[in-house]
Formats: sequence, C-alpha cells, structure tokens
Amino acid sequence: MRDTAAGQRAQPSATAMFAHARVVPLLVVAALVLASCGSTATSPDGPAPSTVPTALTTLAVSKSVERGPSDFTGNFMTDNRPYWMGWLALPQSGVSVTGSMITVEPDGKGSTKATTATVNGTTDGGSVVSLTTGSFLGTTGLTFSGRRSGDEMTLTYADKTGQLQAPVYRAVSQAAFNDALSSWQAQLAAAKGDADRAAAEKKATDDRNAGLAQAVKDRSNDLRSWISNLTSYNSRLLNDIASAKDHVNGGEQDALKTLQGQLVTLRKDSTEPLSQYQACSSVSYEFNSSMNYTFSSSLAYSRNQFASVATGLDTALAAVGDRIRSAQNASKALGTAIAASPLGVTGVASPGDEAQVIKTYSATADSVTKQLADLRATDAATYAAAQNLVAQGQAIWNTVKANHRC
Repeated sequence: MRDTAAGQRAQPSATAMFAHARVVPLLVVAALVLASCGSTATSPDGPAPSTVPTALTTLAVSKSVERGPSDFTGNFMTDNRPYWMGWLALPQSGVSVTGSMITVEPDGKGSTKATTATVNGTTDGGSVVSLTTGSFLGTTGLTFSGRRSGDEMTLTYADKTGQLQAPVYRAVSQAAFNDALSSWQAQLAAAKGDADRAAAEKKATDDRNAGLAQAVKDRSNDLRSWISNLTSYNSRLLNDIASAKDHVNGGEQDALKTLQGQLVTLRKDSTEPLSQYQACSSVSYEFNSSMNYTFSSSLAYSRNQFASVATGLDTALAAVGDRIRSAQNASKALGTAIAASPLGVTGVASPGDEAQVIKTYSATADSVTKQLADLRATDAATYAAAQNLVAQGQAIWNTVKANHRC
C-alpha cells in the first residue's frame, strides 16, 4: 500500500542516478583503451597482466556511493492504536536520510494530539538505517536503529522507561494514514461520547441514590425529633400536674386551714362581754383583715395558679392524639425512605424506636387527665369550704358590729 506518487518500490533518488550515470562512460572509455592496446582475455587461472595505463586505470574506479538493495525514500505509517499512531516521511540522498516524524496520541478529550520532530540519519547503502530525532513520545534525543524489508521498516528504540520498543512502519499513502487517523478520531469521539453519557448516567444514578439516602437521614431526624418532643411533652405533663397538685393540695389547703384557725380565734375573741375596742377593733381586724386576706388573697392566688396550670394541661392533653399520630407518621415515612434507598445508611433511627415513648406518653396523658379531674374537684370543694368559713365569720362579725354599733 505504498503511495503511488512518492513510494514506488525502491526507486533511486535523483542524486544516486546521477552518480551511476557518471560511472558508465568511464568504464566504456577504459574498455576502448584496452582494446586498442591489444589486452589479453582473462584465463581460468586468473587475469593476465594489464597493459592499461595507470592514469586510465585510476580514472575507471568509481568513487561514488552505489545505491544498495533498499531505498528509504517514502512515506511510512505505524499503527499502535489505541495508544499511538506514527507517520514517517523520508527522502534519501545517497547514504543520508532526512525527513520528519509525526506521532499522534489520544488527547483525553475525544480526539488526538500530534507532535512533529525532524529526523536525520544515515544508511549503510543497504537495508539498515540509523535515525535520530529531537523528540519522540515525550522523550528527547532518541536514536532509532532501523531495518527495512520490502515495504516494512522496523525501528528499534528505548522508551522513557528504558525498555526496547520496535514499532513496524509500513509504506502507505497519506490518504491511507489520514483515513486511519480519521477513523481513530471518530472512534475516540464516540468513546468519549459514550463515556460522557455513562458518566452522566452514573452521576444521575449517584445523585438519585444520594438523594434517597439523604431522605433516609432526613426522615430519621424527623422521627428522632418526634421521639425527643414526646419525651419532652411527657416530662412537661408530669411537671405541670405536680405543680397543679402543689397549688391545690398545698396552697389551697394551707389557706383553708388558716381560715379554719382564724374562725376559731374569731369565735373566741367575739365572746361577750366585749369592750368597744375589742369589738370594733380586735374582732373587726380578725375578720375584715385576717380572714378576708386569707380568702381573697392567699386562697385566690393558689386557685388562680391552679387554674392557669390546668388550662395549660387541657391544651397539652388535647394535643396528645395528634402528637402521637405525627410520631407514628414519621416512623412510617422513615420505613418508606429506607425501602426506597438502594444504599444502606448507618447511624439512623429505625421504625419502631418511637413505640416505647408513645406508650409512656399515652399512659402519662391518661394519668394526668384523671389527676386533673380530681384536682378540680378538690379545688371546688376547698373553695366551697372556704366560702362557708368566711360566711360564718361574716355572721359573727355582723352580730358583734350590731351589738356594739361599730
């Protein structure tokens, strides 16, 4: 597959043909001189002594380099795909060989990149050539030992690692090289396109999987948040019912006991006979100041505090069902996210982690509901008892006040 324009097999260069043309006339002249001098034919034992003059004999010896059996003029290509391709363009003049070497490699972007180096060398006149190039495949100052056999030339060189390489260059036309290069570039472009599509598909899959894995983490955080919330709500119910008990069983009962004691004192101090001072000052103070303060301030404060806590408990208890359902929904959402994710995600909550917390919270809510109802009943009874005590005190004071015209 040699280039028909530049690579007909073993055609001599113009310089070599000229040198050969000079030799032929000289040999003809020498033969004529010998004939005119009566030279003798060569015998089987050896040649007879020559009678050719020294000057003519010297003139007949060719000093030109004769063309050997091989000619390195031509275009050559080596195909080492998928790693590299090479192009070698050589003109030979005598024993001198010059030209250029092109190496083509993938550029990693779906095409190729080329480097060109000049080539200089010599041949032995036969099939052996030695070439030196400035750079080749990233290595500077390479020397090639070449041998041509027919349309093939093998160049041996040491690569960057020191290993010997021996690519085979074959005579080929520029069109054939360009066709092979275009085909390779098309393959590289297609491979790059396939790789880009595969990378895009992989990225899309990775992004989707990452999103699904993130959904597991997010739903896990939601469930853990609800578990934490229910634990907090449970603690708040316990704290609030304890506070309600303090107000009813503590503050209100203390105020009631105080009123009971004050009524006993009022009865004792209002027993006749009483002086005007005792009646209008001491008895008046014990009822109007002491008993009324206990009823209107101390007892009222505790009852107001209880009422405020009880209202908050009503609101919290009304939300128990919704909060439990939200935690259960978060658990279901986590289970769905785990099932949808192709990736295993560690360090996350598991559906069912909320079960014990819900059970505890629900039991606390039921208990608090009952306790709150009992406290309300106690609060009402305490208030009624306090009102009765005040009414008794009011009656005693009204009698004393009327008797002594206070």
